[in-house]
Amino acid sequence: MTQTMTANPVGSIEASPRTLAKATGGALLAAAAIVVLFVMPAEYGIDPTGFGRMIGIAGMGAGSKDEAAPAPGPAEAPVGGPAALTVPTKDTIIRQGDLRSDEMTITLAPHSGQEVKAHMLEGQSYVFEWSAKGGPVKVDMHGERPDAAEGEFTSYWAEKALTGGKGVFTAPFAGTHGWYFRNKGETPVTVTVKTAGFYNDLFLPQG
Repeated sequence: MTQTMTANPVGSIEASPRTLAKATGGALLAAAAIVVLFVMPAEYGIDPTGFGRMIGIAGMGAGSKDEAAPAPGPAEAPVGGPAALTVPTKDTIIRQGDLRSDEMTITLAPHSGQEVKAHMLEGQSYVFEWSAKGGPVKVDMHGERPDAAEGEFTSYWAEKALTGGKGVFTAPFAGTHGWYFRNKGETPVTVTVKTAGFYNDLFLPQG
């Protein structure tokens, strides 16, 4: 049995290249018109023709400018970090007086105490380090104003048992600022205090 295939079966359509080109171009123009007139206004808030605003679809997908890009709030500090950094200025950098350094060693008998202090003006500061040998001591870092009543002081850092400490201290007011060390043990303890910075002197208050 012989089967003959025709070049253009009944029901098929043969289009010329010119017709295909016209059809393709028309489809592209229609797609571009849909994008410009509907997609861009609705999804991205871009409405170059104004047609999207006219029919009420502009900004439907993207939302308003305020919704898309909310105003930034206050900066949050990283976990474990400072809330904000204070930029030094001339007024916060300059210190009064001469730069000096001191080292003082005291020996505390059992159940006895002694102060080590520095005369300072408001805003003066020093770097310090102290250490105790022979056992821990009770320590209170504090300050008194020149006109303070007996027993009146401001405490900054107090510990019941410590063998050393270091840091940077800035006087919040004029007066004497330093430490009270007390040996609560049964054997002598030697405490060495080192300071460097801007202050008048390092001394042992009596009484």
